[in-house]
Amino acid sequence: MSKSKDAAATSVVLKYLNDQNRPYSAQDVFGNLQKEHGLGKTAVVKALEQLAQQGQLKEKVYGKQKIYFADQDQFSAVSDSDLKRLDSQISELSTKVQSVQQSCRQMDSGL
Repeated sequence: MSKSKDAAATSVVLKYLNDQNRPYSAQDVFGNLQKEHGLGKTAVVKALEQLAQQGQLKEKVYGKQKIYFADQDQFSAVSDSDLKRLDSQISELSTKVQSVQQSCRQMDSGL
């Protein structure tokens, strides 16, 4: 594989793991990126190992399986006031969803 394809695979894998911000095995990353980007499993595994060696991703070994996830130090910490604000927004939106669902049920039963 050429160096440009390796670099492209590495950047796609890094962006994917940072965007998702959750742990994945190499098989999971391959399965999720294969259709969209056409990456082979070997390219994904190489990219994950390279990124882990460079410190851009973290790697944990569970038996024979390796799990990869984004380095949490790169993300800014969220303050308590921001968390409370987000919680209040979530509760407001949940209330709106419930009222819309209730009105949909009423309209549905009217039909």
